[in-house]
Amino acid sequence: MASAVEFRRSLVASDNYLLHKLHSLTGIIPVGFFVVQHLVLNSFSLTGAKNFNAVIEFFEIIPRHIFMLMEVGIIFLPLLFHTAYGLLITSHGTMNYQNYTYKRNLAYVFQRVSGIFLVLYITYHVFTTTLMAKYFGAGLDSIKYAGMHEKFQNPLIAAIYILGITAATYHLSNGIWAFCIRWGITLTEESQNKCAAVCTGLFVLLTGFGWLAFYGFINPIWNMAH
Repeated sequence: MASAVEFRRSLVASDNYLLHKLHSLTGIIPVGFFVVQHLVLNSFSLTGAKNFNAVIEFFEIIPRHIFMLMEVGIIFLPLLFHTAYGLLITSHGTMNYQNYTYKRNLAYVFQRVSGIFLVLYITYHVFTTTLMAKYFGAGLDSIKYAGMHEKFQNPLIAAIYILGITAATYHLSNGIWAFCIRWGITLTEESQNKCAAVCTGLFVLLTGFGWLAFYGFINPIWNMAH
């Protein structure tokens, strides 16, 4: 057991520069970009069923082989690497009280906890939407507006999605702070504090936007069907 732990630690430490930077980069591009894009597309729920369904139908007209290449190459593989390496880091991570404040150490813990939760949430989300709709007989209507509206009538599912949105926006926002350090963008304490303030604002903005998009499936505020 001890040797396995030492191996994981040596694996991360031995290629700190390359793998850590690649892990940080994939969290922003393409994974972070996909999170924002996903929230934007879901926000069409605020304008009612017609416009949201048009988004689903748009992706359906893309040739299947091209769409699968995009899903695998641009989303799945980078996400798989980011997840696997993130879990590897988490498996032996410790808080650093000497170099960082309690606030930053708390952010470190939340980053790891949100990452673990997102692994479970994304698995659940993808299986109950895309996979169920396309490969397990639920049909496309299950991920259109009416299907999502019905799904969110369940308080437990609604709560899971609210937590999932919040975890995703926090993980991305705090990940941007870490990315800027990892890539040498914020080298001084002052620049890191300013970046932290920007990332906090981004977290509030993205979370509010995600919650609003979620609410659109319950009550479309600007229903353009009328």
